[in-house]
Amino acid sequence: MDKPRVLMKDVAKVAGVHQTTVSLALRNHPSLPQKTRDRIQKLANEMGYRPDPALSALVAYRQATKNQPSEQVIAWIINVKDDLRSSGLHVHRLLMEGAKERANELGYKLDIFWLGKEYKDSKSLNRVLKARGIQGVIFGAFDYHEEPFELDWDLFSCIKVNPLPEALPFDSVLCDQIDAVGQVVSELRRVGVERFGLAVSEFEEIHKRFTFAAGFHTHRRQIAPENWIPPFYFQHGAEYKEDVIPATLEWARENKLQALISNWNNIEVVARKLNEEGQDCRFISLDADETTARHGGIHQDHRENGRRAVDMAVGQIKTFRRGKETSPSTTLVAAKMMPIPEENPLKAELKSQAVLAS
Repeated sequence: MDKPRVLMKDVAKVAGVHQTTVSLALRNHPSLPQKTRDRIQKLANEMGYRPDPALSALVAYRQATKNQPSEQVIAWIINVKDDLRSSGLHVHRLLMEGAKERANELGYKLDIFWLGKEYKDSKSLNRVLKARGIQGVIFGAFDYHEEPFELDWDLFSCIKVNPLPEALPFDSVLCDQIDAVGQVVSELRRVGVERFGLAVSEFEEIHKRFTFAAGFHTHRRQIAPENWIPPFYFQHGAEYKEDVIPATLEWARENKLQALISNWNNIEVVARKLNEEGQDCRFISLDADETTARHGGIHQDHRENGRRAVDMAVGQIKTFRRGKETSPSTTLVAAKMMPIPEENPLKAELKSQAVLAS
């Protein structure tokens, strides 16, 4: 015969507290002292208490359909130094659009906080977040940040949109870069391109766990040994036209590339230059924007990443998960492959220009 289900009121009776206190403790509500939460959670576990799935679903439904107060704000923190880069670069623009869209759907408001511009340091930002009673914080596609953060972490539910800032152990969401590279390699071989190379920023790879290079090495088995070319790392801080482009061009020329793969869309000029010299070389972007989508390549759904970050932040807010994670997790959003054309677009464009000039 099955034992009767242990209810919340049973735990409350043994603990000598009101049932509401048990409910708050089991949801890890910060209004109760940590010692009280730990004691009740331990007792509930020993008694064999398990939440009723049907009741939990009903509570979740009521919370989802309940109008949120207009001041329920989620902070989107960025440290991009200029407006033009945040609005012009498709990554930041789409991330913020997706995040704002999803926050609005869930009854929240997403506010942008510019660290290093509107707020000189994390201490000043911390004061504003506390004063406004903000509970959710998202680090949105953060640039490298050397100074330590000094927020009162136990007050906030935090999510990162990429691995940065590295020192902060929070759940994160990002595109599956390793799979993205694998899709590109397979698609290139489908159209008959066998000799290709990966050019990426050494600085970015170091601080983002070498995800693109790892993908290239992971899928090395698809590449014939005589066509294997180790990734080329250019210097992130170098002058783009004076240093990055000439160095990448020399490497691509020496290795007789048929395709140049990069997440930097402005590297397209290298492939264009090679075609002008008579070397048939495609450009394949690992993060295509409006200017490079015609080549095919990877569409990183930044809008979906922004939406997913808000979902994760709201989930933590509603379950009272605050502070640094002891075991942070990463949610990978699948990259979408845009088919590579049978003919090299750059070569076709040069032919068209030659016809018009004649």
